[in-house]
Amino acid sequence: MQPASSQRPPEDARHQRVHAAVRELVREQGVQISMDAVAARAGCSKQTLYARYGSKQALLLQVLSDDSRNATMLAGTPDAATLRATLVAFARDHLAALSAPGTIGTARLLTGQATQFPDEVRALYAIWIEGLQGRLAAWLQQAMRRGLLRHDDPHCAAELLLGMITGLDFDRQRFLVPHRDTTGQQSHWAEFAVDSFLRAFAPPSFRS
Repeated sequence: MQPASSQRPPEDARHQRVHAAVRELVREQGVQISMDAVAARAGCSKQTLYARYGSKQALLLQVLSDDSRNATMLAGTPDAATLRATLVAFARDHLAALSAPGTIGTARLLTGQATQFPDEVRALYAIWIEGLQGRLAAWLQQAMRRGLLRHDDPHCAAELLLGMITGLDFDRQRFLVPHRDTTGQQSHWAEFAVDSFLRAFAPPSFRS
């Protein structure tokens, strides 16, 4: 039996309120949130939070890990019939997430807090960025093993694809200039990026 501190709390209404409160506070305050603020926003006591989640850091990482796993997913096992469509859907979802209300504001907050809270910010990078790269790399590695993509370092391929999908759009948001904020613009760029990636990583038998 695992220790109580490593078990996941049940998915009840209060648990959902706590998670929602953490998400809202991170968007507003970055990692500089308090258990008092979470308790007030969720409508419970601080003592309940400590008893259930152990610490602010544990709660924060649990919420953001759950969000990271649930966001921008790759569906199914790679196959020739759905390879492009799956990657295009992934790219569209990723672009939509980057353009979602609060995303750029949270990124600015975390950048500003990186010097003061380096460990917390690095932990979030590991969850959000490295976690996404790892999941994409695992999927691309399956595609490589099935002969759908040329064999190469899957983590490098994942980093390249994420960079191609994002392009300059997140920088455009940071500098407050127009970016791809419509479904049509994002879909067009998603297809362009994925098609360019697939040409670069086409298996030898598919090359002209």
